[in-house]
This record gives sequence, C-alpha cells and structure tokens, in this order.
Amino acid sequence: MAGLTKNKSSVAAAWVAVVLAILGALMLYPIGAPALNCTFVIVKICMVSGLLIYILSSNQGAGFNLWLVASIAAVVMTAIKWGSSVSPGVWEIILYLGSMVVDLGMPALVHHLSGHKG
Repeated sequence: MAGLTKNKSSVAAAWVAVVLAILGALMLYPIGAPALNCTFVIVKICMVSGLLIYILSSNQGAGFNLWLVASIAAVVMTAIKWGSSVSPGVWEIILYLGSMVVDLGMPALVHHLSGHKG
C-alpha cells in the first residue's frame, strides 16, 4: 500500500488493536458450528498476524492489508453469531455492535494515523 507510513501514533493504535482483537476473540468464541469456530479462529489469527507484521516488519502495507481483510471477515463472523442468537439480550447486542465497530474502526484509525497519501 503506497504511502502508508508507520509512526508512533499508528503503532500505538495497532498495539491497542492487538489487545482488542484478542479480547474480542475471547468474548465472542464460540460462533456455533465447528466449521464456523475454526474459521473464526483462523480469522482472528490472521488479524493478529497482520497487526504484528504491520508493527514489527518493514512491510507494513502487507500487514495492514491482511489485518483489514481479516477484520472484514470478523465482522461477517460476528454478524453470523448475532444472527444465530435466539433473542439476544441488550449486553449481547452491545457486544456484537461494539465488536463490529472496533473491527472496522481500528483499521480506519491506524490508516488515518499512518498518514496514507492516496
């Protein structure tokens, strides 16, 4: 991704995203059927791997792209879990919506903080 530049702010936000991705995985697992559970774990591993590549590697574009795609997949997985819930309570709905906002908002924040040009 041309023009994506790491700086202290974007790296700090990425570390926060690592923590939030792990916490989200712990709060939302299991999704349901075994195949969905496996997919969910793979998506979360890809999210954290993409973040670590972004933070620790000179190839931050590849890490960011992996994280972004995995984050979009995580939103789909959360929607599947929400859709399979029988009359979810208020706190469950807050958890699902919060997870989706974080999964889409953190990549947008890091992208903004990284000073993307173009």
